[in-house]
Amino acid sequence: MVGFFRSIRFNLLYAVLLALVFMSMDKLYALYNDYFIFDFTLNEIVRKMAFFSLFLSLIPRKKWRWFFFSIMILFSFFQYVHFAYFGKNIGAIEFYLFATNIEETFETFNTMLDMTLVPLLIVIGAFVSFVVLEKLFSRWLYRSNYWHFLVIFALFYINIKVLYVTNIKEGSLKHTDSKLLYPLTNRHSSRNFFVSLSYFIWGVVPQKFFFNSQKFPILPKPKLIDKESNRTIILVIGESLRFDVFREASRELQGLANDDHFLFKKVYSAGTVTKVSVATLINRLKYPSGLEQITKEENCLFRLAKENGYRTSFISNQGRVKLQMIKDMMCPKEIDLFLDKDNFSDYIESKGYDADIEKMLNKLKLFNQEKQLVVLQQRGSHSPYEKQYPKKIDTNKSAYVNTALYTDKILFSLLSYLKSNLSGEFVFLYVSDHGELLGEGGKKGHGHLKKEVYEVPFLFYSNNQALTSKAEMIKSHYDISNFIVSLLGYEEDKSKREIYILNSDLDGFSGYGVVDGSKLKIKGH
Repeated sequence: MVGFFRSIRFNLLYAVLLALVFMSMDKLYALYNDYFIFDFTLNEIVRKMAFFSLFLSLIPRKKWRWFFFSIMILFSFFQYVHFAYFGKNIGAIEFYLFATNIEETFETFNTMLDMTLVPLLIVIGAFVSFVVLEKLFSRWLYRSNYWHFLVIFALFYINIKVLYVTNIKEGSLKHTDSKLLYPLTNRHSSRNFFVSLSYFIWGVVPQKFFFNSQKFPILPKPKLIDKESNRTIILVIGESLRFDVFREASRELQGLANDDHFLFKKVYSAGTVTKVSVATLINRLKYPSGLEQITKEENCLFRLAKENGYRTSFISNQGRVKLQMIKDMMCPKEIDLFLDKDNFSDYIESKGYDADIEKMLNKLKLFNQEKQLVVLQQRGSHSPYEKQYPKKIDTNKSAYVNTALYTDKILFSLLSYLKSNLSGEFVFLYVSDHGELLGEGGKKGHGHLKKEVYEVPFLFYSNNQALTSKAEMIKSHYDISNFIVSLLGYEEDKSKREIYILNSDLDGFSGYGVVDGSKLKIKGH
C-alpha cells in the first residue's frame, strides 16, 4: 500500500493543483460578475474537483486527458455566458426549451457574443494552466490500464443516482436527495451543468416525451392594465412558522384585530420546504411542475415590477449558503438591490436576529421613494430555534414558541416603522414559507404533507382599506402572488383556483396534495 501511494504521489499533487485551476475559474468569474457567487470550499476542492482531477491523471493517453478536460471547461464556459445574459445557472428545463425553440435560441446567442470575451479569457487561462501542469507532471504520473472502467463506473454511478431520484416512487423523495436535481451556488460551474444535463436526460425527457407525469399548464404573462400603478409593496417571507402556534403567540399583532386596515388569517403554503414556497410566491406558480414557468420568468414578480417602473429589492436575513437553491428561481437580474445576511455587516452592527432587517431598511433609507417592490426574508423559526431570538425573549415556553413571540414583536415593530415612514399608498404582506412539525406523529421539522406544515399565518395591512377587504379572499401562496401581480398593475388570474400543495420538490417527485374543502387529497403516495 505504501508503494502504491508512493507511485501516485505525483498524481495526488497534480489532482489538487488542477482542482485549484477549476475552482479559480469560477472565482475569477465571480469577481467579474456580481450575480455569480462562488466561494472556495474544502468539500468542493477535495471531494469533488480533486477526485475528478485524480481520475484525469490516471488516463494513460494524453489526447483523452485533453478531451475530458476540454469537456469540463466547455461546461463552465456555457455557464458563464448563460450567467452573463440571464443572471443564473442553466436549469434542466432549459435544455428542453433550447431544443424546442432552435430559431429563438440562436437569435439569443447572437445577442450574447459580446458577453463571451471574459468567459473566453478565463477558459484560455485554464488551458494554459493545464498545459503547464502537463509539462511538469506528465512523465511522472502513474497511469492506469483500467481507466476505461473508471469512466464507465463514474458515469454509471452519477447518472444512476439522478435516474433513481427522478424515477423514484412519487412521494418518497427526500429534500436532501432533491439537491441532485438543481444547481447550487457553491457547486462548481461544470458540475452544475452536468447535474442539469443529467436531470434533463433522466427526468425532463421522460416527462415531456414519454408522458410519465401529469401535464399542467403554464400561466401566460399577465397583461399590463395600469401603467400608472404607484404604491409601495412590502412582502415579508417568514420561515418555518406554523399557523396555530403563531395565532396563540401573536399578542402585539392581535391588538390590531379591530383595525379595518389589518387582516390576520390562515392560508395554505405552496410547499413544505422553502425552495418550493418561495419559488411559488415569486413566480406565481399555480400548478405542480413549474420549472418551465420559472425559467421563462414571464410571471416573476421582480420582472413584472421592473417592466412597470418599480424599483425592486430583496433583503434576506438568511446567509448566502441558505439561499443557494432559491436565488436562480427569483429572476435575480431584475432585482435592483439584493442583500443577504452576509452583507449586513457592511451596513449595520448585525446581531444575527430578524431585528437586523428593520435596521437595514432604516440605514438604506429604502422608502425615500415610492413605487417599490420590497421582498424581505426572515430567519423566523428556523432550527435551531434557540438561536433565532435574543435572550430577553426567553420565557417558560419552548424555544419554538419563543421564536413565534419574537416574530410577533418584529412584525409589529416593522409595521409601525412602515406606517411612520411611508407617506403614499403602501401594502404590507407577511406569510411564512411553511410550518413545522414539533413531534406530532413522532416527526419533527418540515418536508411532510401535514397540516402543521402547510397551514401558515398570513398578515395584511394597507392604508387603502379597500385593498384589505379584497385580500380577505386570499387562501394560498399562489393567491398572494396573484394579488401582488394585480397590485403591480397587471391583470390577475381569475380562473378556477384549485389549491395545490407540493411536498419538497417542484416537479412533484416527492408527491403533492390538492385541497378539497378542508381536507388534503394526497397524490403520488
